[in-house]
Amino acid sequence: MRILPMTAAAALAAGAVLLPAPAARAAAPLSAPAAAVRTGTAPTAALERTVDRAVADRLAADRIPGAAVTVVSGGRTVLAKGYGVADTASKRRVDADRTGFFLGSLGKLFTAQAASQLAVAGKVDPKADVNRYLRRAAVPDTYPGRPVTLDNLLTHTGGFDSDIVGRNRARAAQVEPLAEGLTERRPARVRPPGTLAAYDNYGFALAGEVVAEASGESFPGYLDRHVFGPLGMTGSTAAQPGPASITGSLARGYRPSGDSGWTRDLGQYGSWSPAGPGIVSTAADMGRWMRGQLGADPAARLMQRAHFRGDPRLPGLGYGFEEWRRGALAGWFKDGDIPGFHSNLLLLPRQHVGVFVVFNGDGTDGTASWDGKRVIDAVADALAPGAGAPAPVHRAVGVDAGRYAGTYRPARVSRHSLMKVEALVGSVTVRRDGGGGDGGGDGGGLVTDGLSLDPEHTVQHWVPLGEGMFQERGGTARIAFPGTGGVLVSSVMPSTAYQKVTWSQSPALHMALLAGGGGVLALGAVAYPVTALVRRVRRRPAHAAGARAARMAAALAGVVALGFAGAFAAVVGDGNAMMEMVPLGSPLLSVVTWLGATVVGLCAVVLAGAVTAWCRGWWTRLGRLALTATALAGAAASAVLLTYHLAVV
Repeated sequence: MRILPMTAAAALAAGAVLLPAPAARAAAPLSAPAAAVRTGTAPTAALERTVDRAVADRLAADRIPGAAVTVVSGGRTVLAKGYGVADTASKRRVDADRTGFFLGSLGKLFTAQAASQLAVAGKVDPKADVNRYLRRAAVPDTYPGRPVTLDNLLTHTGGFDSDIVGRNRARAAQVEPLAEGLTERRPARVRPPGTLAAYDNYGFALAGEVVAEASGESFPGYLDRHVFGPLGMTGSTAAQPGPASITGSLARGYRPSGDSGWTRDLGQYGSWSPAGPGIVSTAADMGRWMRGQLGADPAARLMQRAHFRGDPRLPGLGYGFEEWRRGALAGWFKDGDIPGFHSNLLLLPRQHVGVFVVFNGDGTDGTASWDGKRVIDAVADALAPGAGAPAPVHRAVGVDAGRYAGTYRPARVSRHSLMKVEALVGSVTVRRDGGGGDGGGDGGGLVTDGLSLDPEHTVQHWVPLGEGMFQERGGTARIAFPGTGGVLVSSVMPSTAYQKVTWSQSPALHMALLAGGGGVLALGAVAYPVTALVRRVRRRPAHAAGARAARMAAALAGVVALGFAGAFAAVVGDGNAMMEMVPLGSPLLSVVTWLGATVVGLCAVVLAGAVTAWCRGWWTRLGRLALTATALAGAAASAVLLTYHLAVV
């Protein structure tokens, strides 16, 4: 087989994708040394080489079609550059000035800026009940005397349940008005406001409605006139559909498909646009926005102030921003993820530096979001060498680490929707480190699994700094257990706290019940038909109709359980595809919940049959025990399906 020409062609194609786009734009090289970044300058040529290497490595390693990076320093955009392609079919190159990218949750920063502008102007009070401003989407008074405020909405502490299933749309023309989207399928309030941070898309969408109501303008119109327009951000919009001058240059988002191809992602539009869907910007425009944020704008100063801390010893939340710390560096961070697009932004006010990175691909196993953070770290290290290194750790002794051991689930986990499944796969385990976390012998350290954002290093070891406070061994991240230790807060994700679960809420227990119960049901799918066939071949007398129906229900429950397992595996088997399925509300999700509901219904019939079998003496004792075991297994699996809303018609 002659494969060398094909291999050469593939190599050429890969090279074309990885080369910087011809339309890339960078400022003229500056002569100041690297340390001068603290005074507002940067060595552009060296910086460009650093970014080129970092981005090219990520595009190649993780199969991402394109990217754009912007760096501002000292009030200037010193680098704005596109890489790869914006459209894999046409091979259109990424242009830093013209190519628009969907920002996802990074668009929350524009919502926070709009709200902060109104607060500075005295048109809204961040500490007042938002119902003072909301006429079309008033918040229910679930907790009397504990109103939701704009401050809560902008710091993810409003206390709303999380449910984005089916909230997004494949095309902009399908998007309903903001107020309608807020009142249709309104999530419940599940905790008093201001108590815990739990990442909240609905809260930011409500904040956008506050902006619209208080200003008398539509949300997209307000951004055009008061955020994008004054900064000259002509390639940015929140309108759905957007102007032709912007939509004609949009990048397309992709996920890897097969060995070398890509599948286009959909689902970037939605009525909750203040939370991110539908918001578009270019790399050059984001440079303009970062320069504005690093200036003297009063609204920017309000955004870049800690308004909530899960623990007073850790970074907190500004308006839209998360506090960011790495060694001696301190700044403000935000990222955004929407099907096919992943963006990261960091401001370092003391160094007068801002960095923006965006990819138009999910990357292998969904690594694009982490890739953006890697690029930002590389830029920070280039501009401030050594400043991001971990500080020496002064290990505390006598810390009772064992009291913090257990399983913790994100506070954002839904209580009332299919998104509760996140608790099964997204929980964090904390255990005592027998070696003390740093080689010590008193067991004062901790080990966590599932907390790290780095997909290659999910297990972390933590050194005690004091009661309820730990630092990652060899790193800069910190975790804390405020109060009685039932809550875990992380320095790298202050927008979501983690709550300790009881043994009966343990995801490991629930997974065991689901797997074990499903396995027994699957066994019955084979055993009961075989038993009936053997009985018929041997010409045994037929059992009572009720007995036959009970065993038939058991066999059908096993068959449907196998179908459920297959459909569920199809949903979660490709994390990138699942990221599109959930916000779009894929029919496959409906298939999963319909099959789950069918399993529950059939298991109820089996349970009734088992009780009746003992009452009426069907079969032998062994036969009754077999059906009883099947019924109990089905009951266990059904309980898990119902708990996680996986059995809904």
